[in-house]
Amino acid sequence: MSPEAQHALQHSTLLYLTTYNRRGQSGTVPIWFFLHEDAIYFCTRRESLKVRRIQQTGRVTLHIGSRAGPCLDCTARILEDDPTLQAILLHTYRKRYGWRWFFLGRRLRRAFVSGTEVIVQLNPIHVVPPASTPDNTAHQP
Repeated sequence: MSPEAQHALQHSTLLYLTTYNRRGQSGTVPIWFFLHEDAIYFCTRRESLKVRRIQQTGRVTLHIGSRAGPCLDCTARILEDDPTLQAILLHTYRKRYGWRWFFLGRRLRRAFVSGTEVIVQLNPIHVVPPASTPDNTAHQP
């Protein structure tokens, strides 16, 4: 992962996750996330469209911070029951998302226990630079 992408990930609290189905159709949603050992993690409901698409293709694209932010192509995999990562996620989200966590924390704890929530691991493949604006300094004849 490039230093620019790493910096953006460390200073952002939101990613825009694009998942793809077998026909290449995409869908993009904002997600909370955390970094751990060179991978990106987030949680979602086991029955979500994100999980179904990841199971189909394993391919995702991330935009960091905004829909136009730095872009990472990643492979994704669903992690079933991983109490260590669940504990890291709960601790990190509580610190990172502050008062917003108050509304989600209890639900996530129960969902991990019941098995209705999974953690997704994202491994970056390569960085795609953000789109730049055209240079208005056209060559004069």
